[in-house]
Amino acid sequence: MDTTSPALIVSVSYGNDSIALIQWLHERDALHSARAAGRVLCVYAATGWASKGWPARVEQGEALARRYGFTPHRIEAGGGLVQLARSRKAWPRNGMQFCTEELKRKPIGAWMESVDPGLEGTVVIGIRREESDRRATWPEHVEDSAPHGYRDVWSPLVRVLTAERDALVGRAGFDVLPHRSRECYPCINSAKADLWDLPEDRIAEIEAHETAMGITGNGKPRTLFRPAAHGGAVGIREVVRWANSDRGAYSAEQGDLFGAGCDSGFCGS
Repeated sequence: MDTTSPALIVSVSYGNDSIALIQWLHERDALHSARAAGRVLCVYAATGWASKGWPARVEQGEALARRYGFTPHRIEAGGGLVQLARSRKAWPRNGMQFCTEELKRKPIGAWMESVDPGLEGTVVIGIRREESDRRATWPEHVEDSAPHGYRDVWSPLVRVLTAERDALVGRAGFDVLPHRSRECYPCINSAKADLWDLPEDRIAEIEAHETAMGITGNGKPRTLFRPAAHGGAVGIREVVRWANSDRGAYSAEQGDLFGAGCDSGFCGS
């Protein structure tokens, strides 16, 4: 085994599950030798679409990793989401989720190739089965995962419930956030609740980006969220109004199941 390669490559967004994952790894004696040898790396890919306060959260998470003897790495993913959307002349969608591919998987994959060309490292992610029905059968171990460059993937928190997760976060010295990671804010998979407190300056910023994106060949505006999944709401301002409406108040039958989330394993933990 190449002792210069990482033993563990911990993929993090510095949300609650990421902080819990770092704490969980810290508390495992079996990992001490790898940590002492500097072979536990934490990697975060910045999407250029985080909330205003998220960079400070990332710095706090990186400081935690260093305190525990892990080595944090931060990757800047090209020009970020807006530049990517403009180059594609479209915002990402479910079924066309190129944001994860271009801003997470590819840059992290290229970085892993540079630090672990021999595929010695195991990728560690913080997914929990309790998060959603779609993740209820998420495997703890996957061998030769193609999205991770044919490295093994380990999800040690799959059986961890929210109360235990929150206790891990507390032992790390962090408060439990009342929301998911805001490394992408808002995420294209946002549920209604994720949009309730979207601040006016962010709404105005997104509105300006939507205007700059123009219209499709069919004469429809290129908006961050699909009207069909959001009560027919066109544009971010109307989508926020839809999110804050009672069920059925904005439109007769609309998208309350929206927000099922991204199941790539790269985002949001």
